[in-house]
Amino acid sequence: MSTRPAISPTTALCAALPLPALAADGAVPDWIHLLPAGEIRTVDGRGPYRVADPAALIALSLNGGARLPLDENHSTDLAAPRGEPAPARGWIVGLQSRDDGLWGQVEWTAHGRRLVGGKAYRHISPVILHAKDGTVTGVLRASLVNAPNLRGLAALHQAGASMDWTTKLRTLLGLPDTADEAAIWAALEAKMGAVATQSAQLAPIAKAVGLAETADGGAVLQAVQALQDPAKVVPAAAVTALQQQLSTLQTDRAKEKAELFVDTAIKAGRIAAPAQMRDHYIARHMADPTAVEKEIGAMPALHGRSGASVLPPPKPGETTPAAGLDPEEMKVISLMGIDPEAYRKTKAAQAEREGVL
Repeated sequence: MSTRPAISPTTALCAALPLPALAADGAVPDWIHLLPAGEIRTVDGRGPYRVADPAALIALSLNGGARLPLDENHSTDLAAPRGEPAPARGWIVGLQSRDDGLWGQVEWTAHGRRLVGGKAYRHISPVILHAKDGTVTGVLRASLVNAPNLRGLAALHQAGASMDWTTKLRTLLGLPDTADEAAIWAALEAKMGAVATQSAQLAPIAKAVGLAETADGGAVLQAVQALQDPAKVVPAAAVTALQQQLSTLQTDRAKEKAELFVDTAIKAGRIAAPAQMRDHYIARHMADPTAVEKEIGAMPALHGRSGASVLPPPKPGETTPAAGLDPEEMKVISLMGIDPEAYRKTKAAQAEREGVL
């Protein structure tokens, strides 16, 4: 048997939260604090209530682009059932989860803006929809109030004057009028699960475009659209050209190193000098320098002195121990076991012969 609680949504009028202060220029706040973080208490002593999934709560409350009314002194709940006026003083058009709870974005009516700007009211009292287990399933509306405790509303609930929100839930969830409580609960669970999944999928996208993982869908969409700005996109052809230039530079550098090593080995008498042998070892060195240097280093050096000490390659910034030899030459002759002085003399003699020619 299923252990999930039977759905029995009712309304609750929460303890009021203070209105944000007016701006320095007297402008009324566009965002108001609706629900605190953590436990949510109601004025009639029931609860506590809690928000299990802020993203799901926001999606269900504003389903289909709903605009939630903001009235005075809960006139929608108290005056309207008696046929008395209950005009809206603003409309909640957006909801946002913050560290201190749930906030609502308000489009004020002209009269509502005058009331708040004139400091006629000090608090905001929200009306929530909740299940028996205390889970808040929706924000229905809010009111401008001055009495944080709103005494007298308890009698409204004790008298059982609560709305039947089953019909509204069926409509919001796209269910037929014949859907029972089990079907409504299953659809609600599926909807909340889908919203949670969407939030989880949105987090890595937000991170990839440089936003916090908690960024909402609107911010992520704006960041993704910015990436499509032609001025900020590098053409594929330019990227390909840069990659080709980098590959050419890497090949040229590898060839320079290979030629230096092979030519040094030829001068030392480790390998024969014919052009085909030189080209063979240069190609192999470009493909696998470690293996070729090890192989040629094991060959006898015809121009080196037996038992001569081989100096290690100079560290960066140090001068070369043998005059006329650069760091690259010192590194190569060290790997090949050639005496630096013998190599220097061979190099000088080679240069002299080439000069004569």
